[in-house]
Amino acid sequence: MPTKSQLILPPKTLSNCIAGCIVRDTRGVPLSVTDRVNYFPASPLYTVTLTFAGRIHMADQILPLEQLRKRPCAPKRLFMPPQSKPQMSWSSGPIWAMTVAFYPDAWQRLGGTLDGAPPETIEDALSLLETGLLEISWSEFWQEMSTIWAKSEGSDWPTNWSGSDRLKDWTNHLMGQLLQTGLGRSLRSTQRRLQRWTGLDKQALEFFARIEEVHRLISAEPTATPAELATEAGFADQSHMGRSLKRATGFSPVSLNQKIATEESFWCYRLLGERF
Repeated sequence: MPTKSQLILPPKTLSNCIAGCIVRDTRGVPLSVTDRVNYFPASPLYTVTLTFAGRIHMADQILPLEQLRKRPCAPKRLFMPPQSKPQMSWSSGPIWAMTVAFYPDAWQRLGGTLDGAPPETIEDALSLLETGLLEISWSEFWQEMSTIWAKSEGSDWPTNWSGSDRLKDWTNHLMGQLLQTGLGRSLRSTQRRLQRWTGLDKQALEFFARIEEVHRLISAEPTATPAELATEAGFADQSHMGRSLKRATGFSPVSLNQKIATEESFWCYRLLGERF
């Protein structure tokens, strides 16, 4: 029996608020100790992880398994701000959990803080998912979140856009908004505004967008050379791309691709690749 990993995209009404949701279920599946390790890339998104069954040991960096197993267990409801480094987790037994990822400007527009403290407005909506009956709960969650999102306002927040599951589209939208609303403002004022909207600077946003673009190109053009991928994704050269990928994932491009293709622990990378 295979593990269950699912990528769930939000309805159109929330596509400019929630980037997506991931569900992971290993109940009833015999996995080795090493197969219970999970690898995740660095991310500019705010996330909420709900654990319905099992216990998860988290690390905000790549660690040897012996050290990871000694990490304290994460709470059943875990809120995390954007992560500039890759993360990993491990569970001693079967796990059933899900993660909801929010765009940073949406997180703060809803009332969340830069350090990851959750908006009070979404607490009731998250409780709908914690019933464990996800097939029924999703429709209720989407409906509740759509109502909350429609009520959120802020005159100084980016203008609503049509939404996307691509970081590049979101980044381009933010940059466009800054250009339109930044007339007459100093560069420092514009940079502070972006920081307030997202908790990130322009360089960080462009970094994450390029990393995502590399994964898209690999899926779309599997025969492309590393040099071609680097150029199309906007890196200075192949070495620049390699350093950036290692910074975001903890692995070199060649090693990462091999692990994605062959190792259970890299299920999240395979799942995210389904978007392309």
